[in-house]
Amino acid sequence: MPEQNSITIGSKVRVNLNNEIKDFEIVGSAEVNANQGKISYLSPLGEALLGKAADDLFEINLTNGKKLKVKILEVI
Repeated sequence: MPEQNSITIGSKVRVNLNNEIKDFEIVGSAEVNANQGKISYLSPLGEALLGKAADDLFEINLTNGKKLKVKILEVI
């Protein structure tokens, strides 16, 4: 069972991605809109965020071989 403030589909989150603050909403595939910050729960970032909570820190390995450092600042 997820924590009360853990990220689920429909959550809005504020994250620090490699020292850049971004807001995202985790949505289903049909609702994706990058211009509005709506990312799929099936995307690498969306999948990595699910179940996590504010103050969690992790890295994502990108397909180009680079790593993306992610810190969850807030579940809005």
